[in-house]
Amino acid sequence: MQVSTKIFNKQSVDTFSDLAAQIQKKQEQVASGKHLTKPSDDPVKAARVNTVKEQKAQAEQFIRNIDISSVKLSLSDSALEEAANLVTRIYELGIQGRSDTNASGRDSLIIEMEGLLDSLRSLANSTDASGRSIFGGFRIGDPPFEVNSANETIFVGDRGVHKVKISNQMELQTSVDGASVFERVSKKDGSVASVFTLVEEMISNLESGNVNSLPIDDLKNAASHLADQRAFIGAQMNKADNQRAVLENRMLALSTNIGELEDADLGKIITDLQGLLVNKEAAQKAFARISQL
Repeated sequence: MQVSTKIFNKQSVDTFSDLAAQIQKKQEQVASGKHLTKPSDDPVKAARVNTVKEQKAQAEQFIRNIDISSVKLSLSDSALEEAANLVTRIYELGIQGRSDTNASGRDSLIIEMEGLLDSLRSLANSTDASGRSIFGGFRIGDPPFEVNSANETIFVGDRGVHKVKISNQMELQTSVDGASVFERVSKKDGSVASVFTLVEEMISNLESGNVNSLPIDDLKNAASHLADQRAFIGAQMNKADNQRAVLENRMLALSTNIGELEDADLGKIITDLQGLLVNKEAAQKAFARISQL
């Protein structure tokens, strides 16, 4: 009889412990709103949740890359737009300066051109909010263009271009180097020249009265070249916007997937909890009655 009592008591303790553990788990699920409160609840599903969360974190990083890159691209776009406007204005002044009817006003044209040249140099040495050169390639700490002792504008930057990943397979170019932007203008003779060289030549020829040698057509090409560079930046901005939309949709899908894996069906859990509490109460009453025999 003593042996039977011990077995009964042990079985009862085991039953109460199991019920208490199940009740505690259901209570934790209700409190957290999560089906998985710890990996051991469902190791396979927990592993899947971790995988999806890693995918979501990666998508978030790609979006951050796009946000940072969009600012850089926007700065480059604005600088190139203004540079093209300056070169177009210099081109227009060159046409005026070539005309004999404006011979008496050439000095004022030269003064304006010199001011535009200074502005163009400033734009070529543009920096972002952190003081990093936009057109300096990998040499971001110093101005990429300098004026030498002969008053010539020379490129001292780097030809590197910055890229970031915006997906596992896709990169976004976030910069164009200053040499490609300002020093690769196609001339009508088939050679290439610097925008600055053309403007400096324009000013020099006007000062010497050599109006028949003004590089007017080449400056028109320079404005077109800058427009092409801006079009490339615009294409990168569109690429970034399109990929952001893709990533945002993916983030939404991943968040939904995580919710489906993690979130608890509170209605079912509460029903289960109520059933466990009833079973616990019934087991306690049965134990009390049998213990009195």
